[in-house]
Amino acid sequence: MNTYHFQIKEMNCSSCIAKIERRLSEEKGVVESFVNFATGKGRVTTEGEKPSPEMITQIVTEMGYPTVHIKENESPKEEEEKGINWLAVRTFVALILAIPLVIPMFAQIFGKSWELHSYLQLIIATIVQFGAGYSFYLATYRGLKRVSANMDTLVALGTSAAYFYSLFATIFGFSEHLYFETSVVLIALILLGRYFEHRSRQNAKGGMKALLQMQANNARVKKGGNVQEIPIDQVLKGDIVLVRPGERIPVDGEILGGSSHIDESMLTGESLPIHKEKGELAFAGTVNGEGAFEIKATRLGRETSLGNIIRLVEEAQGSKAPIEKLADSVSGIFVPIVLGLAVMTFFIWGLGVGNWTEGLLSGIAVLVIACPCALGLAVPTVIMVACAEGAKEGVLVKNAEGLEQANKVDTLIVDKTGTVTEGKLSVSAIHSDISEEEFLKRGIALSCHSDHPTSKAITKYKQDQKFEAVTNFKSHSGKGLSGELHGKKVFLGSLMFLQEQEIDIGKFQEEIEKEIGIIVALGEEKKCIGYFLLSDQIKKDTKGGVSALRALGKKIYLLSGDRKAVVEEVAKNIGVDGFFAEVLPEEKANHVKELQKKKLVVGMVGDGVNDAVALATADVGFAVAEGTDVAMESATIGLMRSNLSNLLTALQLSRKTFIKIRQNLFFAFFYNCIGIPLAAFGLLSPMIAGAAMALSSVSVVLNSLTLRKQS
Repeated sequence: MNTYHFQIKEMNCSSCIAKIERRLSEEKGVVESFVNFATGKGRVTTEGEKPSPEMITQIVTEMGYPTVHIKENESPKEEEEKGINWLAVRTFVALILAIPLVIPMFAQIFGKSWELHSYLQLIIATIVQFGAGYSFYLATYRGLKRVSANMDTLVALGTSAAYFYSLFATIFGFSEHLYFETSVVLIALILLGRYFEHRSRQNAKGGMKALLQMQANNARVKKGGNVQEIPIDQVLKGDIVLVRPGERIPVDGEILGGSSHIDESMLTGESLPIHKEKGELAFAGTVNGEGAFEIKATRLGRETSLGNIIRLVEEAQGSKAPIEKLADSVSGIFVPIVLGLAVMTFFIWGLGVGNWTEGLLSGIAVLVIACPCALGLAVPTVIMVACAEGAKEGVLVKNAEGLEQANKVDTLIVDKTGTVTEGKLSVSAIHSDISEEEFLKRGIALSCHSDHPTSKAITKYKQDQKFEAVTNFKSHSGKGLSGELHGKKVFLGSLMFLQEQEIDIGKFQEEIEKEIGIIVALGEEKKCIGYFLLSDQIKKDTKGGVSALRALGKKIYLLSGDRKAVVEEVAKNIGVDGFFAEVLPEEKANHVKELQKKKLVVGMVGDGVNDAVALATADVGFAVAEGTDVAMESATIGLMRSNLSNLLTALQLSRKTFIKIRQNLFFAFFYNCIGIPLAAFGLLSPMIAGAAMALSSVSVVLNSLTLRKQS
């Protein structure tokens, strides 16, 4: 599978999207095609080498939408800015030339009779019609070549009707009423609305720009004994990068020398700078404090934590929510229906009422006011703002569908360690049949080979403790560790694991049942020789987070592989609805399915590793990424801050997002449902229709932007 990205220009309504997607889907080898009206970007997934990006670019360009293939790390910003500036010039010219045609209308209100000579009106109208408004004709021509119509077709037909009626009336003198001001003002208003719409859409991308600005442009690299400042895209893996006080770190890497406090708030949400020294990791986009240090580049560009975040946000912004498909399907058939309504309006007024002039004006008003732009912008602009705002709050949305589904979640299963508790285990007690020194030797001989939190806690308990090498080491996922020491089999893990190995817990059974904490037992041959008691503190904000989630009407279940007594104690302290204890990694998904059978919409919160199957099974998977690991392939939404407050932020963002989407869709549908009949009955002049059409698109985008203030 190959996925290509494109920048597509001159799309002016959502019917353009339907045409492009339909045409690309007809091409052999295209698996999926997607176009986003708000961002002007397209994504095409192909099977095999054909069609190539060049072929796709040619196909869409020939349809009348100039297209550029975007390679990785490329962004055609300059071309986009030029396009907006040229639109501003055309809009300004149209508005200035419209003034002398509009003044006579206002003069009549005050009882004054004055107007320009008809031929002077013709000259002004011609400049605006075919100068400022040339793009409407160009797009219409390209569409007609493919026997299709869009918003530009409606504008071209409506303004042309007014212009050519007035032209023939001027030349042949069959009517005193001229409508040059109608076509000129319509074009001026539509261009003005389109300009404000483009500017508003640029503002909607502001959150994405803020993320991009976190990337360093240059890096100071050691080359052959010298220090050179080079562009960031020239840095190679393994390069030694120097970071001075106050600088933004350009790459992910390991600190080789020096120390400093680093502000990682953009990744972790931690407000206080974190002290870093030799051997620790530094991340691109974070800001160095008072010290200077060297780092060895290990991840570059889009591989870095920040690069991965930006990639995920871009992909989410370019995805489609299921609710958007409704808008797209309506927009795809909207233009032909409107054309039919306009023609019907013209003939009903002419044949039925005998007023062909009113029929002409009402038909023009129908063509203009029925623009489906607002409908096309209603969903993608909100998604675009929501994804960027979410990233700033530590919520990484993988796709728009997941964001929509999160709004429907009514039940949450939360993994205990690392989300509800600190996940920083420590040994609080040791109970054994042998000396503590010998017991530790055996335990650390196994635990030093594992990165599991329980193993790390045991290994760190006495870092100066000498231990012997274990042979035939084996890790049993989610259960424990095993190996051979001095010819004897040794086992370290949960009680369930030792029982599976047919190891007798013996006299420790009664003692263990009274313990409140995490038990890691050590067995030798067929006998348990003791256990470690580990403790893990509940996070400060956990109880408040649970209360807030329950206030939203969510049911919360705690899930853990720990013993029932431990999980029950934590569940009681934080106030959840229920809990599942002593659950193996492969069993977690079963609990998700059981709740789904009860017709509940289930969200699973886990670390994305042992919980991968459960995350994928849940209706929405929330992967706790700890701010540095954002490769959440099994999850739908990434939580960069491992606490329930971040989960609450994600759910609130989803709820607010779909309130905005519903508002936008209601406004877009309501606008057309009310506007078209009013125009058809002659209650709206073409100029008012043009102003209302322009205002509707801008209003939808501005309403989407208010999500920033609310998130």
